[in-house]
Amino acid sequence: MATKAMVEGPRSKVAQDQQTNKTYCRICAVWCGIDVTTDGNKIIKVEPDKTSPRDWREFCSKGGNAGNTRDHPKRLKTPMKRVGNKYVPATYEEAIKDIAGRLTKIKEKHGPHAIATYLGNPGGSSMTSSMFQNGFMAGVGSANKYFVGSVDQNNFSVVAEEMYGCELAITNLDIENSRCFLLIGMNPAVSKLGWQNFSVNGWKRVLEAQEKGADLIVVDPRQTLSTKKANTHVVIRPGEDWAFLLGMIKTIFANGWQHQQDCDEANGVEAIKALAEAASLDDLTARCGVTIEQIVDVAGRFATVEGSFCVSQTGVAHNRNGTLGEWLANVLNLICGRMDRKGGRYYQPGTLKNTMKTINRMSPPVERRSRIGGYKAVSGAYPLATLADEIATIGQDQIKALIINGGNPVISGPDGQQLDEALQQLDLLVGIDLFQRESHRHAHWLIPATHFLEREDTLALYSVMYEIPFVQLGRSVIKPLNDIEPDWRFFLNLALAMKVPFMGIRGLNTVIKVSRWVSRITGNETYAFNPRWIWATIVTLFGRVKWSTISNNPQGVVIGEKEYGHFRPSLQTPDGKIQAAPEEFVRLLNSRLQEAPTTAAPDYPFQLINQRRKSMMNSWLVESNYHRKDFGEFVDINPEDAARKQIEDGQKVVVSSATNQVEAMAQVTDEVPTGIVSMDHGWGSRLFDPQGNEEPEVRGVNRNRLVASDRLDELSGCPNLNGTWVDLQPVASQSA
Repeated sequence: MATKAMVEGPRSKVAQDQQTNKTYCRICAVWCGIDVTTDGNKIIKVEPDKTSPRDWREFCSKGGNAGNTRDHPKRLKTPMKRVGNKYVPATYEEAIKDIAGRLTKIKEKHGPHAIATYLGNPGGSSMTSSMFQNGFMAGVGSANKYFVGSVDQNNFSVVAEEMYGCELAITNLDIENSRCFLLIGMNPAVSKLGWQNFSVNGWKRVLEAQEKGADLIVVDPRQTLSTKKANTHVVIRPGEDWAFLLGMIKTIFANGWQHQQDCDEANGVEAIKALAEAASLDDLTARCGVTIEQIVDVAGRFATVEGSFCVSQTGVAHNRNGTLGEWLANVLNLICGRMDRKGGRYYQPGTLKNTMKTINRMSPPVERRSRIGGYKAVSGAYPLATLADEIATIGQDQIKALIINGGNPVISGPDGQQLDEALQQLDLLVGIDLFQRESHRHAHWLIPATHFLEREDTLALYSVMYEIPFVQLGRSVIKPLNDIEPDWRFFLNLALAMKVPFMGIRGLNTVIKVSRWVSRITGNETYAFNPRWIWATIVTLFGRVKWSTISNNPQGVVIGEKEYGHFRPSLQTPDGKIQAAPEEFVRLLNSRLQEAPTTAAPDYPFQLINQRRKSMMNSWLVESNYHRKDFGEFVDINPEDAARKQIEDGQKVVVSSATNQVEAMAQVTDEVPTGIVSMDHGWGSRLFDPQGNEEPEVRGVNRNRLVASDRLDELSGCPNLNGTWVDLQPVASQSA
């Protein structure tokens, strides 16, 4: 049993009068240190913690508005049970009893895989919530887990696993020592520089390096705030980044610009070289839309300077070639000597002695493939794009029950209408969230979630994403509204009520029950099994710092300095070497090279891409977005295309694809090239009022309804959010 020191530690005093407490923001992967001022049980303001030992300079409106989300009038404050077409308040005991009973019957009749979970951004940003959800599913014995990462980051995890032996093989960016930045499919002026790694204040530091002579190259189909700052804006066709990168690799080998030592120390580089030599630059440029001259120019600028790095992000991930693009970006860094070297990309081990080894030990690969499509589980989860068919397709392991934890898959994933229709068929749908959103409109139970300012959390397992080894215990700074119970306790109580072994560990349920008994008779709540037991155990067994050091430092702990040379010794591949040419990747690349270049269809002449706003986090923060206009109502179109389609600026148009159609307002701009249209991602979710009588609110439109749930990336299961073919027609001509 955990000791009192492990589980107790110093705890933030619950605000009685106005006071300020330190914690960190858990909305996105930047995890800024913040100061939260409270008065009683009310949040007065959220500000950056300017004395944070890590940094605070990425603080943004998302964190600043956290109090508005926490105290939103439509926030769920108690469990709500669906009775007919209405919801009635219930106790947690009633909710657990009913949900556990129904899940037990489903498991007995249809098997464990008939029970599924979906984890969204808010749940995924909480190591505690995701860990306890997985612990519940391990007890049930179900592999049917789904994760929002399957729409925008699975390609990263697939490449990391195949090349480096661990899905969390994360390398950071050595900005100050780099002389060339190649940024593909990203807009760091808005989204920041991080994606599976984070460089605090990174975009500003890149611009400062540029002022001192560093080269900034941004690859994007459209103009953005970032491309306008670049030395070179490479305008590329959506989904064809792989062809551009393969052209660069071909050029580098042809000119002998490769870093021979690093090439010799990796497996498969000769296979990459042979692939590149066999490819035609004429063919590659026809695919990606970038001229041969520009491919050669960018390759030379990247490969011949003293230090450089390539970063590919969501623009690369959001299509069926996302894994190829991410793989070749990694290969480019490898062959140019940019892996774990000064001025390139480097690895820091984080809080744990060997994060990759620990992650693999804690999360072994899932052997079972998905019933629909035969996809491998990535990060322990199957592609969201297959969920609707997994529910609707009759047969063994058909999903009958789904728990949505802090997510909105109808909005975040492809073809939301298909998924919405499938959710109606479930025997049980449970939504755990701050609000009743679009994905919960058919829910049988609504369970209120805690806001991140109301709960403790730590990201010890993910501290490899920081530039320097750093760890922080995110403290609760205010009581949960209405005594809302934390998400982790819901999953734990559900496992106990179903009598399934939590975390799949037999005997652990008994320990949990005994600890609760001890807590009751002593009056000390910290004696009851809680997340600190798990955090402290992991840090004690595998960490580079004591748990007491973490728990005694509310602003976090810097464990070490930036160092190079840790990456290759940490690899978890069978022979301890980088695997440059995984067989599945090579096979898919050869297949793509045999396909004809993608061209527009007569009925759908435009490719749809997306963009985001600083104040948004996918569909998570729509309810607290305070822009003067809803950007999700607009579709950007080039003036030439608008004139050809007889579309005027501000005119309502129908945007249609082979999958669906939506209405939006045309925004005529030369920031998008001809043949491309752009819509914001994350809008269009209704916000319901299950506790009152107000009509649902909706802001913007859900552009993902236009995206099909098939034709996925074969290796990662990511849908074609960037590159779906669409048409635009003025509404007036539709009704004529």
